[in-house]
Amino acid sequence: MNAVRNLSVAVRRHFLPSINGYRGMSGAPLMRPSPPPLPPKDQKEFEELVRAAVTPAAAPLPPKKTTQVRVEKGEELHPDARRPLPDEFEGDVNPVTGERGGPKREPLRHGDWSYGGRATDF
Repeated sequence: MNAVRNLSVAVRRHFLPSINGYRGMSGAPLMRPSPPPLPPKDQKEFEELVRAAVTPAAAPLPPKKTTQVRVEKGEELHPDARRPLPDEFEGDVNPVTGERGGPKREPLRHGDWSYGGRATDF
């Protein structure tokens, strides 16, 4: 019985914090496991790379080159494929709603999100 009591006291001391909420650590507070330090040359290179990654780029990236895709005979759309519908208006402003930069076709024409008369919202 006495051995069980001593064991429970030891367990409580080890796992429960003290009254003020701080359980003392052995050694200095910043002496924790960590990776080994880098050699000075590698550390300097690492710091330069981190600094370069953090600072914003001065010049914008060059535009990506677009490639033209050639469609050869026999590679056209399948006859059963949905054809793109023509735009309802020309330009950037919808003449009916006055919206700028909106869709060229009204997606809610029939009360559903539709494409060519077929509902696509389910």
